Amino acid sequence: MSRSVIVVGAGIAGLTAAFRLQQQGFQVKVLEAGDQPGGRVAQGRAGPIPYNTGARLLYPFGSELQALIDELGLRDTLVPLRNLGADCRTEDATYRVDLMPGFAALRTPGLGWRDRAGLLRSGLHLAWLRGRTDPDHAASALAYDDVTLADYIRKVAGPRVLERLVEPVFRGTRSWNPEDISASFYLSTTPSLLGRDTVHVPRGGMGRLTAALAEKLAIEYGARVTGIMRAASAASVVRYRQGAGEFEAAADIVVCATQGQYAGKLVSGQSDEERALLDAVRYNSLGIVHYALRGELAPALEFSLRSRSTRIATWQQMAAPADAGEAKSILYCQLTPEAVREAQEQGCTDDVDRLLRAEIRARIPGFDRRLVYRYNQWIACKLPVFYPGYGRKVARFLAWQGADRRGVYYCGDYLAQSLVNGACRSGAEAAAAIARHWR
Repeated sequence: MSRSVIVVGAGIAGLTAAFRLQQQGFQVKVLEAGDQPGGRVAQGRAGPIPYNTGARLLYPFGSELQALIDELGLRDTLVPLRNLGADCRTEDATYRVDLMPGFAALRTPGLGWRDRAGLLRSGLHLAWLRGRTDPDHAASALAYDDVTLADYIRKVAGPRVLERLVEPVFRGTRSWNPEDISASFYLSTTPSLLGRDTVHVPRGGMGRLTAALAEKLAIEYGARVTGIMRAASAASVVRYRQGAGEFEAAADIVVCATQGQYAGKLVSGQSDEERALLDAVRYNSLGIVHYALRGELAPALEFSLRSRSTRIATWQQMAAPADAGEAKSILYCQLTPEAVREAQEQGCTDDVDRLLRAEIRARIPGFDRRLVYRYNQWIACKLPVFYPGYGRKVARFLAWQGADRRGVYYCGDYLAQSLVNGACRSGAEAAAAIARHWR
């Protein structure tokens, strides 16, 4: 008789775990609190404004992610974005940065010969690490887990490289300050980008991948799990609310595929190993305001240097979709990490536009007359933060989870890497551990 599994959460990690378990003969049901699959790998629409729920692109690495793309027949749907870069905006000038590592960085204004020598030294180190670290796992670079990214860059490449290249990219793409994260993230992912110039987005949006997985699974939407009760010698029980009712479902195995900071509140009877990991999980928050405007704006992507007086880390101008009515342009404004904290302290996470409006009016003449629609997007848990020392906690937990049969397993980006490929890999590895222990 095949074993039964309940997967809690239909994000990319949970969907991957469910898909791999179903392939191996397990009876799988997925419970999802929302009304669509994907979690932070999906898209939504607010009036004329399309938006991503989290992830904005797919990198060209990740063993499980790439395998899923091929198995689901999605390779031909990937739209390449080549030579992706941004203008870095200072108080009085702008310069171009590429988002993929390469020799173009040597031409960055403001770098001296020592800085350029440091960049070359850093590039050689990244090349040496290629094949020695895994872009799916930050913990594959544990030798650098206790070092902040800021300290690593200062030591290897110099403070100007940190200021002119690394800081604006990490603040603009991930809303991270380099002094807050471990160098293990950078040193496990960047080596696999050497020699690459292309990232991808699925045609139709980031949710195409998660929707394709969801089509192959039994998913109950609107099922908000309130507790996971494990039993040593019997089925585990999942309690959840759906509509006006409260329900229980039993299964031999439960996969907790929620964001890490919620997992600790759901699972009862946690072991010391579980508590040590789940108590250590941190996520950053992200605030974005999307504006639909009359008239055209030239396509643009800008990151702001930290030294600039602004609350906007990322400023992106793009064409509105064809069905946006009178709106012809979309303006995307992402808050700096400091502005995110300011919004939290002021209690305006549902109206971060009020922090930005004066600056936007100054940059776009007639902004108020042009405004058609505004959407405030607040992502309370955007990315797991691999801060110094966290990678070792993850490595210890994964060794514990993989050692013996259990009633509850965990997966998610917080157990692998703060990227889509990491979440996929975590789901696949949880499924592999279950198959190993229970078949």
